[in-house]
Amino acid sequence: MTNYKIIDADGHVRESIAGLREFIEPRWQRRNLFPNDAWDRDLRGKLGAKPEGPEDQIAAMDQDGIDVMVLYPTAGLHVSSLHERDFAAAVTRAYNDWLYHFCKTNPARLKFVALLAPQDPQAAAEELARAVNERGAVAGVLPTYVPQMPDFGDTLYDPIYAAAERLGVGLGFHTGTSADSLGGQRFRKFLSAHTIDHPAEQMMAMIATIVGGVFERFPTLSIAYLESGIGWVPYMMDRLDEEIEKRGADEAPYLTMLPSEYVKSGRIYFGIECGEKTVPDAVRWGLDHTVLYSSDYPHWDGDWPHTIKVVRERKDLSDDTKRKMLHDNVARFYKLSDAA
Repeated sequence: MTNYKIIDADGHVRESIAGLREFIEPRWQRRNLFPNDAWDRDLRGKLGAKPEGPEDQIAAMDQDGIDVMVLYPTAGLHVSSLHERDFAAAVTRAYNDWLYHFCKTNPARLKFVALLAPQDPQAAAEELARAVNERGAVAGVLPTYVPQMPDFGDTLYDPIYAAAERLGVGLGFHTGTSADSLGGQRFRKFLSAHTIDHPAEQMMAMIATIVGGVFERFPTLSIAYLESGIGWVPYMMDRLDEEIEKRGADEAPYLTMLPSEYVKSGRIYFGIECGEKTVPDAVRWGLDHTVLYSSDYPHWDGDWPHTIKVVRERKDLSDDTKRKMLHDNVARFYKLSDAA
């Protein structure tokens, strides 16, 4: 037993398309809300759980020992693939309204992040404000890429970053394997595409935001790079530092710190796998304040219903590190004062 609440930084909801249609504007009622890339994600139905409502979500949390779960999308992770900006924005509004009512059944235990469509940064900023102020969202979620648009270090997205900073909420970057993702473009097997997509896409998101100067332009903004582990982070810190030392004065003169210093600044977080063997290496690099416990429920690649058991039984992590990843860091990123 612990004397703190266990907070899941990255759980997921399985969207009810029929439920979302209740909230989307009439002009979009007959549209397919999310693109289908035809990947066999659940391996012919053999993998992953299928919760059908908030009661199932709470039951799954109880089974694993999770006190609070922060919910991210499943199908909604692919909203960046929608080409029409106004349609994409409408889908996010419907999703956020639907999920608000989903979480409303047990708001002390179910929290949610606002789905944002960065195809129209100003509309996304406005939706983040609405979702936080009127629906109680605890953060916003962005994809790691938008097809045929600049990377997330570009000032094009500053309205989103400015809104998050003004509202006092963080932003989580979260990808999913799709026809547009790096792995989806290179591989025919989902196994191969999924293996590379999460870490590679988050590497690029972190490079974009750090080198693009996002943390300079928005000095109190916090960002989490989710569902990609942390083993790659020390390597990328080292590599980015070298690049900046050699080229930064010409190509990124606005940076006032090395990339590794931004990572350690307390404003950057990483969602980890419960049994990830490289977590102790990251701790030795001074990153124990950045790790976020994530169940990934109900997706097939998580360890549910044994995620907490896996963490508690680890001999290579101190009790202090376990507390940080299971509670302290998550509560700090999402500002969950009611989850003390």
